[in-house]
Amino acid sequence: MNIFQIKTKPHNKERLNEFVHGKFIAIGWPGIGDLTGIEKEEIRQRLEKRYTYKNARSLGNDLGNVWAFVNTMQEGDFVLFNGHQDYVYIVKVGPYQYEKRYDNEEGMAHQRAFELIKVAKRDDLNPKIQELLRNRSAVTKFKYPLEDAELDDIPSIGPINSNQKITVDNAAIEKALNILYSELESNDSDRCFKAAIELLQFAK
Repeated sequence: MNIFQIKTKPHNKERLNEFVHGKFIAIGWPGIGDLTGIEKEEIRQRLEKRYTYKNARSLGNDLGNVWAFVNTMQEGDFVLFNGHQDYVYIVKVGPYQYEKRYDNEEGMAHQRAFELIKVAKRDDLNPKIQELLRNRSAVTKFKYPLEDAELDDIPSIGPINSNQKITVDNAAIEKALNILYSELESNDSDRCFKAAIELLQFAK
């Protein structure tokens, strides 16, 4: 078993809420197709064909991130990512999955579903885990022995109930609906489509 950190901005778009509520993590690099069973050199060629690189180092960095997520990371590994404020999510991931519907500007085609283990305060993590989270790469493997992570000793902020209902007053609901209605009139087809989906979900 290994431990990794992952950033929550695949394709430079903040996806923390999608990660938490959808129970998956993802990396960007759309346009390189399904990477299931693909050799490292083939991934390198796909990246080089799809993206423009100033030098071999930049290509190598991207290849390293993609390979780490798709192949180095394995089902059952632990992954940490920063949440809102000073919270950190600790999750156990499943196998690599390719979601074709996100292989576009959404940039979330390369995914792994996860099981939430705990949410912790960043200050409760030991220095080596905090060092891991500070790494600027999209995906980073913990470089120390597994026992140095001391994950079992990290206190949780409490049980997370993904089915918990949040009470919202009628005035707030009406305000939110008015925003969605205005988005339906947007000239941006993507914003219009998303607003329509949200309204349909509310109407269920």
